[in-house]
Amino acid sequence: MNKLAKIFCAFACILSFQANAELFKASEFTLENGLHCVVVENHKAPVVKSMIWYKVGSIDEAYGKGGLAHLLEHLMFRGTDKVKDGRFNTIMDENGVQSNAFTSYDFTAYHQFADISRLEILLALEADRMRHLNFSDEAFEAEQKIVIQERQQTVENNPNSTFYERLNLLLWGNSPYGQPIGGFTDEIKALSADDMRAFYKKFYAPNNAILVLSGDIDAQTAKPLIEKYFAHLQAEKIERSVPPDSRESYDETLQMALPDVTTVKIEQRFMLPNYNSLQPSFYAYILLAEYLGGGETSELYRNLILKDKTAVAISTSFRYITRGNSIFSITMLPREDTYTSLNNSVELLQKHIHMAMQSFDESKLEYVKRKVLADLVYLQDNPEDAAYMVGYMMANNFTLEQIQKYENGINSVKTQDVQQAYTELMKAPKLSAALLPISFKGGNNE
Repeated sequence: MNKLAKIFCAFACILSFQANAELFKASEFTLENGLHCVVVENHKAPVVKSMIWYKVGSIDEAYGKGGLAHLLEHLMFRGTDKVKDGRFNTIMDENGVQSNAFTSYDFTAYHQFADISRLEILLALEADRMRHLNFSDEAFEAEQKIVIQERQQTVENNPNSTFYERLNLLLWGNSPYGQPIGGFTDEIKALSADDMRAFYKKFYAPNNAILVLSGDIDAQTAKPLIEKYFAHLQAEKIERSVPPDSRESYDETLQMALPDVTTVKIEQRFMLPNYNSLQPSFYAYILLAEYLGGGETSELYRNLILKDKTAVAISTSFRYITRGNSIFSITMLPREDTYTSLNNSVELLQKHIHMAMQSFDESKLEYVKRKVLADLVYLQDNPEDAAYMVGYMMANNFTLEQIQKYENGINSVKTQDVQQAYTELMKAPKLSAALLPISFKGGNNE
């Protein structure tokens, strides 16, 4: 998801080259069974990025069944009645296709990058496994072991992952967003093959998916191919979970000292309403994040790193979610010779943020907009990035029209809108956390 976050931040701060310009040359259509299809044209090279986004993730798992969505992602590569176990990846390799998948809280995505001549093969395989996945109990047990090992390697033996799991739990409480995407080890071990088959049947259907094709293809060519392989698939009645609003008032702190940590890390997270409730101030938060900590020319970078030399890294981000609350994050790596406590670090951050907002004016707003304009180039030139962005946003209930005209929302932001976003941010429920080397003594005073 790091790549997605990077692309989204770049995309979210775009200026238009001309009034009412569309970002992509894109078309959309929906099959009778509900499969939503988007074709983004880019004829600079004979390649295509194919992505299918299922609008189901870890928040759709029943309590105590953590890990279902992620384990199912693994099993989707095992086989169907037509494609025997192990053949899917072999076919991908034989055709020179880059193939992978990822699971998030809100969606699961499968993607391939290939020569355009291989598109029909990709569509045939993807349609086949959408409704005809057929894995044995032995295949389930094998993937279950792999997922458990994956968690042990990437989470349980990684202090950063351990830190963020605890942070999310404290931030979200009983909400599904507070649970790890891949589930806890005990939950994964308790899952059965029948649990997996029921989850697959319930959520993997054309009316719960978005197919994005980006590259040397147009809608007129793509539609007959998509209909050939997907039109006969049956829709399902989908009931997507909607987590309760988690924005009760709180101001929490978390401090963890763990082995193998070599650098102090400070994290602040502010809980905001979801995307639907943030309109139109949504765009102001995007620019606020860019202004404060969006790279080496941002205000916090200049003041904390270059001027005061109290930090070695600083970044801010704004992550919206449609089914849950949005999160505004600030991450800082303080210089260890200046770090004394979490409270002092938070006070230092708030001081510099306040100073930055006092000097925020029209000229700085326009500079932030101009600064990120160059990031638009790779989104338009790279079919992979375009597919990621279109799919991500549509999986979060953006329409194609909103994506195409997204820059209009950015252009409409005024100085007072960003100032108001800052005011609301400071009132929002928040969590301040510190990850420390286990031998660090400064943490003992909190």
